[in-house]
Amino acid sequence: MPIDDATPDVHQLPPDRAILLRNETCPYCSRPFGPLLKATKEHVIGRRFVPKGTLAGQWNLILNACISCNHDKSGLEDDISAIAMIHGLSGQYAIDDDRLHAETKRKAGGSRSRQTGKLVGDSQEAIELKGDLGFAGFAVNFTAPPQADHMRMYRLAHYHFRAFFYWMTFQKESNLGGFAPGLFSPLAVVPRSDWGAARVRWFMRLVRDWRLRIQGVGADGFFRVIIRRHSADEQVWAWAVEWNRSFRVMGFAGNRDVIEGLLTQAPEQRAISVHRTEKEIIRLRAEEPLPLDQDDLFVPFSTAADDM
Repeated sequence: MPIDDATPDVHQLPPDRAILLRNETCPYCSRPFGPLLKATKEHVIGRRFVPKGTLAGQWNLILNACISCNHDKSGLEDDISAIAMIHGLSGQYAIDDDRLHAETKRKAGGSRSRQTGKLVGDSQEAIELKGDLGFAGFAVNFTAPPQADHMRMYRLAHYHFRAFFYWMTFQKESNLGGFAPGLFSPLAVVPRSDWGAARVRWFMRLVRDWRLRIQGVGADGFFRVIIRRHSADEQVWAWAVEWNRSFRVMGFAGNRDVIEGLLTQAPEQRAISVHRTEKEIIRLRAEEPLPLDQDDLFVPFSTAADDM
């Protein structure tokens, strides 16, 4: 169907009421439902993706999805949500919330990391660096918290983007929504400790004045989403999601040529090589936290300073 998200007004919806779609195609794979393709109820903000109880009395986007897409998305949510809730090496949670603490403990002992095959709580990764300084050898050991595969995180973000884009373009007369044409291009996945990275700041500055299409804060702040459309009316959208107050994933969708042109402006992430062999290279970069008064990624109408 034609893409039509050009409605000039932005409407605020009740924060305590679910958005229900009676859609007749899967918002993820676009296939029509029928005798050969059954529809299942899909909660876009997964009920097990956020801490238990945070969706009570809160909005969510509920629609129909095919069984295979629903199952694939649920599999991605399982370990990614657990890893997003696990506190880092500092021993600090993203926020001090009893629901987060309880859910973290439960998931650490019940969800398996797709990278290690172990329970998430047992999936800390050990890294050993060895080298030769000429006059002496050295060895340094690091322990990293459980890690999620960035490609899996991009896939989950793609599911979220498609669902909200489908709702954004949904027509009640036909019970159909639209699909963004062209490229889906993730830019970055960053933990909370690195929300101030150069690429993230560049993205925030770039899209700050693009036209707001969707902005949502759900599950008591444990899920955030925003979609903006290119200010020059190009068929390009900027999107970002935040999961469990710990990870942010962001990028673009739409016209390939425009997106590739934008990406040439993105700053490189500078890192130093600390370990190099024929099989691997390990680089380190200092993480950059983002002060609260400079964080306007999910603010619908920006008030942050321009000199970030």
